[in-house]
Amino acid sequence: MLLTDGRVASGTYDGFVVGSGPAGLSVALALAEANKRVLVFESGDAQTVRSELANTIGYGHFSGSYWNAHWIRTLGGTSAVWNGWCSTLRAVDFDSPVVGVRWPIRRADLSDYYARAATILDHDAALIDLETPVVPGFSYRPIPIAGPTRFGRKYFDTLRSTGGVDVAVGCSVVRLEADDGRSSVTVLEYVHHLSGVRRRLAVAPGQSVVIAAGGIGNAQLLLQPPAMGGVPVGNESGLVGMFLMEHPHLDRAGELVLDEQIERHWPAATGEVAHAVVADDEVARREGLYGCSLQLAEMTADHDLARHFSRETGRTFHHYTVTARSEMLPSASNRVLLTGERDRSGLFRPAARCVCDARDLLNVEQTLRLLGAALLQSGKGRVRVNNDQIYRQLTGGGHTMGTTRMGSNAADSVVDGDCRVHGYANLFVAGSSVFATGGHANPTLTIVALGLRLADTIVARDREA
Repeated sequence: MLLTDGRVASGTYDGFVVGSGPAGLSVALALAEANKRVLVFESGDAQTVRSELANTIGYGHFSGSYWNAHWIRTLGGTSAVWNGWCSTLRAVDFDSPVVGVRWPIRRADLSDYYARAATILDHDAALIDLETPVVPGFSYRPIPIAGPTRFGRKYFDTLRSTGGVDVAVGCSVVRLEADDGRSSVTVLEYVHHLSGVRRRLAVAPGQSVVIAAGGIGNAQLLLQPPAMGGVPVGNESGLVGMFLMEHPHLDRAGELVLDEQIERHWPAATGEVAHAVVADDEVARREGLYGCSLQLAEMTADHDLARHFSRETGRTFHHYTVTARSEMLPSASNRVLLTGERDRSGLFRPAARCVCDARDLLNVEQTLRLLGAALLQSGKGRVRVNNDQIYRQLTGGGHTMGTTRMGSNAADSVVDGDCRVHGYANLFVAGSSVFATGGHANPTLTIVALGLRLADTIVARDREA
């Protein structure tokens, strides 16, 4: 049911979710399927965006307006602007010796959840993990593109009717309070925007609280100082906000000629796809590469380079432009922090500092060069590296990751392998902010998979209580 007056009764719910984007609704709806009653808080309205609530200040390679364009306040959250690209993280992304950061879970722990997430995101589960060799050391790994799943539209009728999930729209959670031992959240404070009234909601130890307000929003909330000062609830590790990551996008980072149509590796009769090539694990480990996909697009045989190699070899060659989508090394200096200015909700306004490391760009160049060497050795083609596009034309994918990262203990992370904040029995975080590393893949599929896994964790916790 959609609640608009800002009045809720705490005791009627098994848990609370802050945020109604893909992470929050995935958790909430999965809990409802397990016969749990859940209250979701959404700062925006049911069908319109509240643009004034996203007000990040940006430093580094990405402006505040850039972050805000990918931090949407409406039912369905950032799915309202998602493009529908879906890909999974690879096994090496969870434990890359090059990146040097290990997730406390493995790729196999998400396999079943990835299949379920694909269905939710309206993708064919059989295609999201497709990977086939192209040349020694490199594989074809497409990124399926379906019509983007708008969670607010897809689940509007479900949420509007009486069911296991209620959504308090136009309500922003602004503070959490905990018991003296910092083992359980006891109060959730929120503001109802239409009336301006602030309310306090009592939370029992058996009621779960899931923070799913996006990579900026999760950090913003867990950095808010307590009313009486001291360490913010959920930031006992001191790491909230750190390790902010994006996916550097480098349009036309190179060009390539190939003696085959890369499209032939795509088995689907219908459906859009971004045709991409990635380094195999063995090459990545040997050469010190981390996540980077090279999308091949704009195929044509009517190009000088393609015609040249066709004449020289007697085989048909095709020319492609190459766009790189790459991983950022996690760095504590890239972070979300609070300014001294408050927004209209009463929250301290966030700032985001995100600077790509020189190694992040060198990683793209080296991946291109190694692909070129493999094509040359096999006689299948050539690569030309476009220096200016790599080093002077950096953009991003709107992917905000890492600000409440997952790890084995509070010394290196904010949440554990179950997305539970270290030390707390009932406080959890959902979304790409828990990513320990970024890989090259669009995060939405992993966001939903982790949300489904988190719901199972909460159900199991409640069963054992």
